[in-house]
Amino acid sequence: MKQSSELHNVNLSSVSQEEKKANDQGYGLYKLRDKNKARFCQAIQENLSAIIKARHLTNSEIGVLLSLMPLVQLHSNAIIDHNNNHFLSISEIARYLGRERSATSKIITQLLNKGMLFEFADVQEIKQYRRNVTQRPLFMNPELIYAGDRNRINATLARLVMEFDKLERQKVYLEWKLWLKNGHEFGKLYRRRTYLDYKNGNKKG
Repeated sequence: MKQSSELHNVNLSSVSQEEKKANDQGYGLYKLRDKNKARFCQAIQENLSAIIKARHLTNSEIGVLLSLMPLVQLHSNAIIDHNNNHFLSISEIARYLGRERSATSKIITQLLNKGMLFEFADVQEIKQYRRNVTQRPLFMNPELIYAGDRNRINATLARLVMEFDKLERQKVYLEWKLWLKNGHEFGKLYRRRTYLDYKNGNKKG
């Protein structure tokens, strides 16, 4: 009853007028609802289609890639255990998938080499031991699969993708590309033409 009485104090006509103004400028007004706690992960359909048409991945690689979607962390796109928010090792991923570790490690390496996954490596550790000693956090490529707002992609992840863009180097050209503008807090997916304008310096970014 309280909610209903408060609603009577709101001028819905004014709200509608303001909503129209907002819509004309590309913004939207919406009614707040209870937050849905169901975890989600979205596929960038046009980019996945480009990957498939280019035959960039084997069927086994596609299978593993899609099987990792439930493990993607919101906003960071890290491959984690949702029970404790810890990064998953290759062995843990293998157990989750019900596969042998060696076979899983091989496919994960292939997905890394093909730009489907990324990893953060400790450069100082590699210099000292000539290899990774500690666990390597794995991240899903947000140009293909992302958990979160495609207009607010983690800046660190965006820099990683932009610096080590193996898809572009392997001449697999996606319709939607990630770009982080100078000084901006978040990266964003842009149409390929706009991305190329930023990359080639035709637009400020």
